[in-house]
Amino acid sequence: MLPAGPQRLITRPRISDGMAQEEVEVSPTIRGDKVVRLSVCGVEWPLRAEIPLSEFASVVESIRLLARYVDFPSMVRPRGEGGRISTPWSEEELEDFLAERTEGQRIFLRLLAERGRVAREEVLKALREGLGRPDFGGRDLAGLVAGISTRVGNLGKEPLFKVERRRVGGRLMGFYQVNARYRELLLKLLSGAS
Repeated sequence: MLPAGPQRLITRPRISDGMAQEEVEVSPTIRGDKVVRLSVCGVEWPLRAEIPLSEFASVVESIRLLARYVDFPSMVRPRGEGGRISTPWSEEELEDFLAERTEGQRIFLRLLAERGRVAREEVLKALREGLGRPDFGGRDLAGLVAGISTRVGNLGKEPLFKVERRRVGGRLMGFYQVNARYRELLLKLLSGAS
């Protein structure tokens, strides 16, 4: 039996039909006798129901079988508009992109670069203070985030952050996490900017 909490399993390459299979990382989060969250190759899979541990080995075998036919690693590479593989940012491209952003978008990206991962409530507080707008709310934040994401997608570039939703103390909370690849560059380009 697996211990409670987050786990990490790697299904090793196997040779079948003369073809070697790539490793597939399966990361379950276990509470009691059920898997409550499941990530495959770093991508969280939305579960319809919690998976009883007694059935989890069968699920992992099914993922291995699926990996024979589905290229999981290419699914986790960032994709831009139209499903094409996103390209990395150069310093000049990112600098130009940031120059086009609104003050709120720059505050948002700087906060993520400084802290790495930030809860939605903290982001709202920082934006209210930074913009001098006590009325800045969830809809405003959604528009701000969508504006960045849409432009990044249209440019075919790698995302600068990701959005997560997690249960914390029985409450569903939103978090924003900077793309670690661009954290230092964002800090450099946004230092002192508002």
